[in-house]
Order: sequence, then C-alpha cells, then structure tokens
Amino acid sequence: MTEFFFNQAKIAAISGVSTKTISRYIAENNIKGVTIEGAHNKKFNISSIRRITKGTYSSTKKKVIDKVQVFYNFKGGTGKTSLCYQVATHLSLLGFKVLTLDLDPQGHLSHMMQIDESWKGLTIYDVLIHNQPIKEAIVPVFEGVDLLPANISMTRIEVPLSTKIKREEKLRNVLNPLKKEYDFIIMDTNPTISTLNMNALVASDRINIVCETHPFSLEGLRVLMQEIETVCSDMDISPIMDIIPNKYEIKTATAQEVLGALRFEFKSYVLGSVVRKSEDINVASKKKLPVAAFCKAKSAAFEDINDLVPELIEKSCNPQISVDIK
Repeated sequence: MTEFFFNQAKIAAISGVSTKTISRYIAENNIKGVTIEGAHNKKFNISSIRRITKGTYSSTKKKVIDKVQVFYNFKGGTGKTSLCYQVATHLSLLGFKVLTLDLDPQGHLSHMMQIDESWKGLTIYDVLIHNQPIKEAIVPVFEGVDLLPANISMTRIEVPLSTKIKREEKLRNVLNPLKKEYDFIIMDTNPTISTLNMNALVASDRINIVCETHPFSLEGLRVLMQEIETVCSDMDISPIMDIIPNKYEIKTATAQEVLGALRFEFKSYVLGSVVRKSEDINVASKKKLPVAAFCKAKSAAFEDINDLVPELIEKSCNPQISVDIK
C-alpha cells in the first residue's frame, strides 16, 4: 500500500468529531506527527491515524454483531468491487481490524490492494478444496487490513466444490474462527450465481447489494432478491440485507426515477446513503488508494464514502434496526 498521511482536519472529518477533539487527543496521548515538505501542519501516518480514530470515533467502542459481510450482485459493472475496497479501507482508517476476501478469479480487489497479477500464492481454492489453513493464505495489506487474494486458478473451484458434503457451508466453517480476530470480514464476489458465491451468502451476517441507479439494474435487482430469498430459505438462514444505491447522477431524471423506485419497492432494505457517480472513485481504483487518502473533504466521493461507512457500522452494531429478509 502506498504510504499516505492525514492532517488533523482530515482525521476529524472521517471521525465525525471536531478538530479540537482530535488536537486534544493527540496532545494528551503524545502522538507524534511528521512534517511533510510543503505542508503547513504536521501530518500523521496510518498507524497514528488508526490510533487517533480508535480513541475518538464512538462506534469503535461498540460491539460489532454483523461481522461477516459480502458485496454482491450477479450483474456486472455495478461498482461493487470499488465500494468493497473503499468500505474495507475506510473501516481500517476508523480503527477497525478488517479481513478482506477476494472471491473473484479476476482478482480485481487483489489488484486494488496491490497484489501483483502474477500472484501464485494460496487462494480460497486451496483453503476449501485442499484444506489449507486459511491463516496461511492471508497476507497483510497495510495496518488494519489483511487480504485473502485471488488469482485465475480459482476458475477451477466450482466442480470440486460442488461435490463436497454440505458444500454451501464450507466457507462459513473456515471463517467462523476468525471472527475473534477481526472486527469485520468483508468479501468481494464475481457477478455470477455460483457455488462459491452461495458459500459467501451463507457465510454472511449481512449482504450488501450494490445497485446502479439504472433501469436495467432495477429489473435485475428484482430477480436477485428472489434468488437470495430462495437460497436463504433452502439453507434456513436469516442474514440481513442492504441495498446500496451506486453511481447516482443527481441531474439525470432516469437516475432520480430509479432511486425513487428503489426506495418505494425495497424501502426496508435501501440505505439512506447514496454513492454518486464520481471520477474520484475511478481515480482511487487506479491509484489503489482509499478516497480519503487523496480527495479533498468536499469531494463527492469522500463525502459519500464518509456517509456510507458509518451507516454500515451503525447497522452492523445494531442489527435490530435492520429488516430481516425472511
């Protein structure tokens, strides 16, 4: 991960507290900043950022109930991998310890986390099919974020996984022991209905469906909801489901109509936070950085991620305020 630094104002912005609160915490705990050439004030590295936010961000003092979460949609191009990356890294900047799992053979999340495309290490294929210990497959990305990477070898997983006894429960069984070590376990999936993705749904406490505010996405969402309900009913599980409106264009009448339809038809599931279409999200993917690392505080991307993540945290700490899909 490319090193980056925050000033006190940026730390205050992501923590949701005043700059004075941040300054006081830094002084009381003797946290040392560094002077960056050209900067007027001292800045703080990732380790210090996490220490400060963990001490000042109120939700880090709550117990996370819904630890295992998946970003899912069987429609491609919804932006779920980008949001998965931004949510995971933003959680770490708020002081949480996060494990990410890349379940897509294309390895887009792994690439964003600076894993080389020629990665030859262990993947979820080795864990589920060859019974390799999952801890041996996990690699550190930067402080607060670990990753189980993916590579093209995972395309072979469907046939051997489908022959396993209780095949849909394999991933849940290997993830359950890790709940003691991580605040959040976040999975990215490829846009298919596969046995591996069914494993991700079964393993999840919360299913985050990323939906473009586009008419075709709305129709696909209806089918997706039915599919998830069928899987959950067949497996006798009751995960919580959220819908995250993404790539919203406020000046487009069609996007407004779709968002209105989402909130009317799926009002129990649609989050209050809406992620607008923003070039900064694309730039963040290219830079392989959280938007907080380079965007200005008034950037639409930073504002939207800074709204989305606290809402997800609040729901994850208080699942009773969400609506069950069953």
